[in-house]
Amino acid sequence: MSVDRQAVVWTRLGTQPLRMGQLTLTGSECRFTYAPDYLATGLPGIGAIYTPAVYASDTIVRMRTEAFDFLPPIQSLIPPHSEHNFQRRLVLEYLARNGVSPASGLDADWEILKVSGHGGIGHLDVFESDEKAADWYAAPARSELHAITQETDFSLKDYLTWFDQDAEALMQVIGPTPSVGGAIPKLLVSIPESGWDGRIGLPARFGAQGLVDVVLKFEQPAVYPGLVELEALALDVHREAGFSVPRHWVVEFNGVPALAVERFDRDANKNPLFTESLYSVLASGDARITHNYSYSYDAVGRAIDRSPIDFVTDRDAAKRHLLARLLMALLTGNGDLHLENLSIVGTENALAFSPVYDPTPMRAYSIHNLLSVMPFGGYGETDAATGETTGLAAAVRSLAKGLGLAPATLDEMTGKALQVTEHYSERLRALGSLPEANRENLVAIVEQVRGRLAE
Repeated sequence: MSVDRQAVVWTRLGTQPLRMGQLTLTGSECRFTYAPDYLATGLPGIGAIYTPAVYASDTIVRMRTEAFDFLPPIQSLIPPHSEHNFQRRLVLEYLARNGVSPASGLDADWEILKVSGHGGIGHLDVFESDEKAADWYAAPARSELHAITQETDFSLKDYLTWFDQDAEALMQVIGPTPSVGGAIPKLLVSIPESGWDGRIGLPARFGAQGLVDVVLKFEQPAVYPGLVELEALALDVHREAGFSVPRHWVVEFNGVPALAVERFDRDANKNPLFTESLYSVLASGDARITHNYSYSYDAVGRAIDRSPIDFVTDRDAAKRHLLARLLMALLTGNGDLHLENLSIVGTENALAFSPVYDPTPMRAYSIHNLLSVMPFGGYGETDAATGETTGLAAAVRSLAKGLGLAPATLDEMTGKALQVTEHYSERLRALGSLPEANRENLVAIVEQVRGRLAE
């Protein structure tokens, strides 16, 4: 007989830490109940779908599945199951150092959640108990920054080879920092508010001054050479296209290329903003979603239109944003614009798509050379009546029509995206760290897409 697991969810969405509610994991269900005091605040809940306004004092119950042991907003706090996932290995090494060696699967997920389920991306903080929460929040703000030099007592370059060396030394230097998902090594750290100067610290806590929180993303030169410069260029191009884009710095970390990207889930006072990936939002309302590319862009548009709960405040603006992001992904060679790379953020009583993050043109690498990880507009499908295959331009027109956008609006959006990326190929060729074969492969890909979209 399995024993129910209990944890508590807190948040710093208000002016002080608040207990949001009780989390229970049984042998077959995940349950969450809002605390009465929290319901009285009127603040957002654990997710855009699981809102206090809808559930109030009723317990939220979701059957556990192979894809989700937890409610999706809670599941997103746990690094994915993979022996090579940097974040998962980091926390498991930390647990082992403290005498905790859980079995794989759910046992490991639960221990990871208790240790690193707070202070990470977004507004949710999960703790083993209210006492643990009180201790964590009571810790004074630490504003110390540490210079990373060649004399630092760990070799990050060696550690990145397969993430199985020097974990203990790494933890000693930068502490058990919370992490974000993904296969590319990432750490959440703070840097000076003025920008990167070679010093890092633990993520900023409330009350910390002179710091800014960043996601520090390391390049794996053996697998993705030139990735850092490539992502930085993609971020720049998206800013030029009119998207909100975080500040970012191309840096070196003991000889390893890295990209420091300012976090968009914190306000100026280091307090969290309501943040939830589109994957979590949609999976909360549709049990058919089992991975971050389960949907089509068309289905996302229908969800925006038809959801009985407003997970975006301005639905028309959200649909335009979705199409604009897809157009830029196609024209920059990013076939990896999936549901985890689109998020919803709450600011000033409104929910909208977040600033752009992870727009990396992964088609530069042959193992990721896919036009789009999620289908749209029937692209590549054969029309039963005519026998013709739906081409790229026709698929984009079909998607735009499904999103309720007029042909003139689509033409305007496509023209802008083509104009912004007009010199993209030349900028790709100017990247020094991206190997020539990758550069030319990506140039050929995006030039072909330009021709097809300009039809």
